[in-house]
Amino acid sequence: MYEIKELRIKGMVCRRCISTVRNELENLGVEVLGLELGKATISYQKDTLSLEAVKKALNKNEFEILNDDESKIIEKIKLVMIGIVDDTPIVMKVNLSDKMVYILGKDYTYISKLFSKIEGITLEKYFIHLKIEKAKEFAQYDQLNFTEIAYELGYSSVNYLSNQFKQITGMSMSTYKKLTNRNRKSLNEII
Repeated sequence: MYEIKELRIKGMVCRRCISTVRNELENLGVEVLGLELGKATISYQKDTLSLEAVKKALNKNEFEILNDDESKIIEKIKLVMIGIVDDTPIVMKVNLSDKMVYILGKDYTYISKLFSKIEGITLEKYFIHLKIEKAKEFAQYDQLNFTEIAYELGYSSVNYLSNQFKQITGMSMSTYKKLTNRNRKSLNEII
């Protein structure tokens, strides 16, 4: 008997993650019906494969299947914000709260309080951390100057970016750029 199941997957935040999840599922003999950041729709033979085997295969790559509704909402919030940062340049014609309400279909106060309660950081601080990690990436690859990085990340000025960068990292962007051993986090490790 075949079963179709939608899985919400924590830690699945980039295109490589999608590829890894697809490979793991297909290696188990699971038919992948749909795959996008944070979500997989699968078809599998219930009598020959357990959902526990799927969980185990994903866990070895540091992915986690989410079961409760709050965790699913938190992961979706993170995916939306990571998507915004990855879609550079960030042109915020709509403010972040409006975008979250539109995409998630939930009241912003609820979204904000839930995120802060579960993750211990505000949505705004999390978004700043994401943008600073992206700034580190841009600085490391040396393709853009600091003014261009600020523009790509939606900052009104390079000074504003520089101040936030120093607050988060404890060093200036120039100092970071000169480092030989740069400390970067993947976007799913921000918090």
